[in-house]
Amino acid sequence: MANAPPSVLIVDDEPLARTRLKALCERTRLFGEIRLANGGRQAVEKIRRLQPDILLLDVDMPDFSGLKVAEFCLDLAQMPEIIFTTAHSTYAVQAFRLEATDYLLKPVKESLLREAVERAIANRARDENNREPDVVQRLWVQDGNGALQLNVPDIQWVEAERDYMRLYLPGRSFLVHQSMRSLERLLPDELFVRVHRSTIVRRDCIAEIRRKGRKRYVILQDGNQLPIGPRYAERIAGTAQAGRLGESDTVTE
Repeated sequence: MANAPPSVLIVDDEPLARTRLKALCERTRLFGEIRLANGGRQAVEKIRRLQPDILLLDVDMPDFSGLKVAEFCLDLAQMPEIIFTTAHSTYAVQAFRLEATDYLLKPVKESLLREAVERAIANRARDENNREPDVVQRLWVQDGNGALQLNVPDIQWVEAERDYMRLYLPGRSFLVHQSMRSLERLLPDELFVRVHRSTIVRRDCIAEIRRKGRKRYVILQDGNQLPIGPRYAERIAGTAQAGRLGESDTVTE
């Protein structure tokens, strides 16, 4: 995307809205391929197949909401930049929790669309220039007495909590105002594994993997039980087979 115009998928259940957004995109001359989806379910199928760089995503759609489409994108290896385009201002907080680049109200103005797209292009270029991110060994957090540094290897697991990430250490926890995606990039892959859209776990804290019906869980050394997201089950199984989960075994209950 850094060297070529980005591709875009316009997702809206209203034909006139799709047509207008397509015309706006063409006028900006910022895009390469411009594709259309008539609803959320078709959007998910096209995102899997086409891997667009940018989504122009409506929120209120009858078959599958734009927020659910954004949740699906969070689990992708390469998440598209998401620009919500909607007539409803009430979803803005949820949209930004889902790491949206921007939130534009209909009727979308060309100048605002251009700004949002340029921001999305800059975000993607920055990601592509930092494909091997600088992992860290210490993180700054706030507590009641001010700021302190945590040793990253002391973190046992991380869980999303509203607009924050909660870092769990033995006997205490801390909140950091950071997205799950950005925090995952900072944590060393050899030490941590993502087990759910909302959870990252230190590998050597996992005692075993359990299955209850169709659901899977990691059981930590301290007894905490954390769900494994369906899209992360294969990753966890592969890690276990590679011997990277310490004492972990698969237990069926």
